[in-house]
Amino acid sequence: MNPPYQSQLSLPLSATLVNAMAKMTQAIGDGNWFDTVLNLLGAVCALDSGGAMVFYRHQRPRRILHRFNPLERSLPEDAFLSGPYALDPNYQLFLQGCPSGVYWLRDIAPDDFYDTEYYRVFYSQIGLSDSVDLLWRINADTALNIFIERSISKPKFEHADIIAITAIAPLVFAATAKHHQLTAATTLVDTEQLAHRKVQSTIANFASSLLTRREREVLFYMISGYSSALTAERLQANEGTIKIHRKNIHRKLDIGSQAELFSLFINCIPFASPDGTGDPLQVYQKAPASSRPAGPLEAVRPNVRS
Repeated sequence: MNPPYQSQLSLPLSATLVNAMAKMTQAIGDGNWFDTVLNLLGAVCALDSGGAMVFYRHQRPRRILHRFNPLERSLPEDAFLSGPYALDPNYQLFLQGCPSGVYWLRDIAPDDFYDTEYYRVFYSQIGLSDSVDLLWRINADTALNIFIERSISKPKFEHADIIAITAIAPLVFAATAKHHQLTAATTLVDTEQLAHRKVQSTIANFASSLLTRREREVLFYMISGYSSALTAERLQANEGTIKIHRKNIHRKLDIGSQAELFSLFINCIPFASPDGTGDPLQVYQKAPASSRPAGPLEAVRPNVRS
């Protein structure tokens, strides 16, 4: 038997692997199918947690399954779905229209991603060091995302792991297509759509009363983990100009750190008007302290000046 975290450059048809493949195939169309997929991926390479969710373009993601050790996590399970999912590299890749495939965090994350508040909150705070996603396109606006994760106390995934996962991916995607055909929901949940529209409105209008359009473009790249250099490349601008924009953003918002910027953005989501053009920051700052609910990130937020 292989050591638990030894990477495999090939997939020998061991009894464990064949049994996991058989159980996944047998469970197609059943409620426990996603569990069998995670069991199969766990037979391919070591994992510490994982799950599945549906990505939507016009509503927030919907969690299907998440297996993890609650003792290793200091945030509520719903923290990700409260709004920060919009900054997730895999969700952003989905919005860009990426095809079905295997996506390793280290390959798709922006260059400054590991220094962002998003990484600090949604990786270190939930005890993760690395993740791999198997994204299967349902259509242009929807995708099923199956993810596996490594604990911060364990080795990160290696290239050999990705080779092994990629080798089994066609089987997983073929089973996914059949499972979706048998179980696809026909209706959308209005509350999920409303929450997503608030997030999208915050992205579009946050600090619009204080910042220029260009500064707000730079701001979104900042909280998403892009360096000044990569932001300049994406916006076809000079890096020095981008750095000036960053300084102006900090000055105009009266903040001194990435942590404050991230918290301010997240705090404003509940105050956004779905499909509106008003600045949610203005509404948030005018609201009495008693009406600012303690959200799922309260335990890790710094005090933000308003």
